[in-house]
Amino acid sequence: MGIETWVVGAEYDKALFMALGSALRELGCKLEDDSWGIAGSQERARWVVESSLGQLVVEAETYVGLSVSGPVEAVDALRLQMAVGRSAT
Repeated sequence: MGIETWVVGAEYDKALFMALGSALRELGCKLEDDSWGIAGSQERARWVVESSLGQLVVEAETYVGLSVSGPVEAVDALRLQMAVGRSAT
């Protein structure tokens, strides 16, 4: 089982944040931990969520973007759920 990192999009895109949150909830993910920090001009937020397919780490970092890392199967399921959610709107 491999690990994948998916850069979902821009860290400042509020609609994308909302869509990602909805997709995580639809998949039954539960928040395990969160953190936030700032260093110089960069802000970083990190959420660790547990899914039935494994642990996912969601990060939003200035100049890097909004990303999700975890088992390939879990990241693929999230990507599919986001596509389904966006096509329904």
